[in-house]
Amino acid sequence: MSSLEQLSSYAIGIALVVSILMSGCHRLETMVRLFIIQSLGLILVLLFAGLINNNPDIITFCVITFLAKCVLIPTILTFILQKIQINRQIETYIGLPTSMLICCVLTALIFEAVPNIGIEKEIHVLSSGLLSSSISMIIIGLFIMMTRKKAFAQILGLYVMENGIFALTIDTIFEMPQVVEMGIFLNLLIGALVMGVWVYRIKQSFDTINVEEMKDLKT
Repeated sequence: MSSLEQLSSYAIGIALVVSILMSGCHRLETMVRLFIIQSLGLILVLLFAGLINNNPDIITFCVITFLAKCVLIPTILTFILQKIQINRQIETYIGLPTSMLICCVLTALIFEAVPNIGIEKEIHVLSSGLLSSSISMIIIGLFIMMTRKKAFAQILGLYVMENGIFALTIDTIFEMPQVVEMGIFLNLLIGALVMGVWVYRIKQSFDTINVEEMKDLKT
């Protein structure tokens, strides 16, 4: 394994650890900050992948990713969080320590199962742990969405899933035209705006973004 592949493994490992930390986070602001760190880790993976593939457009890809995932999306989410003025504590159906434990167990199972299935032999990946880490982040993001009561935290879980999908496709991103790549990030930004407005309108209408309390309104 080359030094760049080793660095890539460390970077994807950091992103995965941050995902697990997000599952046990008790403050919404902290979740946003951890999302930025996770995205930075994936940008490093993207950079190393570009260097390994000798891609001349790697700096462009990294800058676009940084602006979208580390600047614009967190800024929108932070603005919405300040605007809705809610209790910043995260409410869950499962205790936060238990959530982290479950995510660790799921990650361990994925790392054990993926090599035995042999998917990595069929799909070219940058490093041996990239596929397992990507799938783990997708599962962790889904878990966060399922176990958080507040819509804002569920949105962050969705973006953790998106980061996992992004990591899964890093090896193929260099075959995509730049116009398509910029279109993807434009969709992400529009998604952040739409979901932010959605959460704000829920707060204005029901004075809460706790989805459990909104279920009670039906009765």
